[in-house]
Amino acid sequence: MPSAGLDRQPNGGPAPGATATVPTTARAKPPTTADEGPPVVLKGDGVGAFIFGADPDQVLAGLTLRWGPPDGDSGWVAAATSPYGPCPGNVVRGVNWRGFTVLFSDGATPRGQAGTRHFFTWEYQVDNPARPAPDKGGNRPPLKTVKGISVGATVRALQAAYGAPLELFDEPPDGPQFGVETPEGALYGSVTSLDPGGVVRSMVSGGGCAKD
Repeated sequence: MPSAGLDRQPNGGPAPGATATVPTTARAKPPTTADEGPPVVLKGDGVGAFIFGADPDQVLAGLTLRWGPPDGDSGWVAAATSPYGPCPGNVVRGVNWRGFTVLFSDGATPRGQAGTRHFFTWEYQVDNPARPAPDKGGNRPPLKTVKGISVGATVRALQAAYGAPLELFDEPPDGPQFGVETPEGALYGSVTSLDPGGVVRSMVSGGGCAKD
């Protein structure tokens, strides 16, 4: 097979028998967490770069690129009888990465019009609601708001992060809860108690689904 001249001695090269200097190739540095981009932040209008109203395929492609395949996907199911409670629209879909779920709907929500499938809510739950503790991560890192709040945080930490705008209330049948309006939108969730030592069990943002 022709060598295309790549084995010929170039003019003016070293004489036969001379020792040639072989250039070394620098080894690529192993990837670091810094190469993965900025942390995916929980926000009142979405998660990371993905804003409520975004196309489902784009959201899922982006999160899968960062975290790998999800742990569960409900597929598009009837909204009225979904595993997440009655949701807006005709169909809803939930995709989760171990305790963190993104929800999509074809119904009218605060960030999307009826008939268009779109991202409308995220939900974040502790691993064990009976004994809530900080998220240790796994196939995805622990997630936090820009103020550093995550599931497993204390009510004291919530108060320090959000100050006077934070609302704490006990509303049957859901029990102790919190809510706060941020510049991007509302964050809310459940806590074990309203005392400073109470722990965040869940966090939600977006239109959400009704409770059964």
